[in-house]
Amino acid sequence: MKNSHYTFIVVEDVALQREHLTELLQARLDLHHQASFENAEEAYDYLSEQADNPPDLIFLDIEMPEASGFNFLEAIKHLRISPQVIITTAFAEYAVKGYEYDLSGYLLKPIEEEQLNRAIDKALKQRSPERQEDDHLMIKEKSRWVKLSYGEILYCEGANVDVRLVTLGGEYLTRDRIKNMEQRLPADRFLRIHDSFIINLEYIKSYASNFTFVELCPEPGAELQQLRIGPKYRDQFRERVSGE
Repeated sequence: MKNSHYTFIVVEDVALQREHLTELLQARLDLHHQASFENAEEAYDYLSEQADNPPDLIFLDIEMPEASGFNFLEAIKHLRISPQVIITTAFAEYAVKGYEYDLSGYLLKPIEEEQLNRAIDKALKQRSPERQEDDHLMIKEKSRWVKLSYGEILYCEGANVDVRLVTLGGEYLTRDRIKNMEQRLPADRFLRIHDSFIINLEYIKSYASNFTFVELCPEPGAELQQLRIGPKYRDQFRERVSGE
């Protein structure tokens, strides 16, 4: 089984912001804090010495004394490492220049936790596209983070700004929108069938011949979960199930 943890470093000259960002990141079970730096020079020296054990993610401020974040990005091009870089800055005008680099995310301060986690999820997908069985979703339920493997998610139900995830082991409610959840889940394993529902294709037991509803079975002998298929999703559903 592959390691499900990813390492990260933070490069930020303002101590309070550096500590706050590190605290948010350490709340995720899939991330491991490797180091933090108050300037680009120290971070570069560290990466030079850690060529055999580079971090997976770098959270990088742009406005720093002596050397900017862009100077840092230019410098690490010469190192034999390829981490995913997420920019953190108070200046929106740097976004255009940021496109010149292979960045995984661009976050404006003050950093919102929801936006931060979306950027991380995107970066991790780019980092390990080959991972399958170890793939998982991190959701926040109240004050805790929960790690759910894709294989244990039966379906998701959206209601305004909340999403209920029904799994093989229980239910979880997270502050999110169903559209965002659809983007976070792999399209080869999950399908949107309604404005309110996303299902795991693995658990389809049966469906109506006119494609108005589908029944999911979490395990042999268990009670079937019947969900409606919305009219605008029926053609897509028919194409997916007929192709299996």
